[in-house]
Amino acid sequence: MKEMVTLSQTELKRMLVLQRVLEGQISTFEAALVLGLSERQVYRLKAKFQSQGPAALVHGNRGRKPVHAVPEETRQQVIQLAQTIYRGCNYTFLSELLCEREGITLSPSSVGRILKSAGIPSPRKHRPPKLHRRRQRKPQFGMLVLIDGSHHDWLEGRGPKLVLLLAVDDATSMILAALFSLTEDFEGYRRLLFDLVTRYGIPLAIYSDRHTLFFPPEKEVSLEQQLLGEVRPLTQIGRILNELGITHIPARSPQAKGRVERAFGTLQERLTVELRLAGACSLEEANEVLGRFIERYNRQFAVPPESSASAFRPVPAHLRLEHVFCWKERRVLNPGYTIQYQKQTYRVVNTKGVPVIPLRTVVEVHRLADGSLFVGWNGHIYPLEPIPASSLSPKNKEAGKKGGQSMGRKPAPDHPWRKPWKSSQINHGVSF
Repeated sequence: MKEMVTLSQTELKRMLVLQRVLEGQISTFEAALVLGLSERQVYRLKAKFQSQGPAALVHGNRGRKPVHAVPEETRQQVIQLAQTIYRGCNYTFLSELLCEREGITLSPSSVGRILKSAGIPSPRKHRPPKLHRRRQRKPQFGMLVLIDGSHHDWLEGRGPKLVLLLAVDDATSMILAALFSLTEDFEGYRRLLFDLVTRYGIPLAIYSDRHTLFFPPEKEVSLEQQLLGEVRPLTQIGRILNELGITHIPARSPQAKGRVERAFGTLQERLTVELRLAGACSLEEANEVLGRFIERYNRQFAVPPESSASAFRPVPAHLRLEHVFCWKERRVLNPGYTIQYQKQTYRVVNTKGVPVIPLRTVVEVHRLADGSLFVGWNGHIYPLEPIPASSLSPKNKEAGKKGGQSMGRKPAPDHPWRKPWKSSQINHGVSF
């Protein structure tokens, strides 16, 4: 009984051409041209075909398991890990985790073939590219820093909802500063920018979206702000950047700050898994994992800048950063060198060698990160000391309730101011 042989299309084509060669219809040279082989190879195939028939054209490894094939036990282990502790990882990240944590060395393509055969698609959605004008990177490190926040379930329900704040360098895609916060607020961005400036220096420009934390709603500048030289109203973050001499650029669309957006996409895939593996369940634990992760991220994804020179400026020696990265409000200095702040009366302490502030002057109240209060005027810093309510006179207490302004005193009924201004004396002048 003859054995059935299944030929592929390529093998079937070779058999038909070899039959024509044996029948003398074409030459060996012509067969080589048709099959895309050398004449020497055609001679070998013809000899095997004559002796063994069509079975000689079948590849010898057909039906055999490749020597370098992934063992079935390893395949099942990869499938199990991809569905449990490493769920949500793309093929590349999963291959890195398997090599680092499990001792399984597989390429991303091999991981992809194993998971696809098991019906597990990649979590990354491959969307068709959109045509847009790509913005060139800045040539120097520190010329432009992109900042933004990402609202995502970073702890996957194990703890509170967190916001990840990032500062990314445009020239290198390097994450310069990062932290988790409960909300996207002033305090979070204050800490982010303080970490950036103290670690690297002052960048030339900051690129952000048009959030009201950075740019207030469009409105006219008040007369007081015009006298202080302000062209537009500034938020607290805008005021910090202005005092540091940093150009603030607003983005008109998310695509304009695509480098920080792509960083968030990578972190939402990788950092979420790292937090899960570390068992992070709180804000403090998440920030601890984040610090270790950012170092690895920069080593893997940062690119060298076009120019080796750095555009970061050193912090001037006279600049007190704690009085820049703080909350500032304006108040009027009242008689007794007191101000009203958050329903509390404070006295300005005039230290030795510092000029005395004139009364009724507009001063700045500095509330530092630790809650301490100071007054700033003409580049000088003055401490504040609270005045207990018990030490205030009833008149001062009433004045404090009215915002520090003294109440007018009502004159008595017989007060000279109430008398008529015309004289009651008889006019003895000469009449005509």
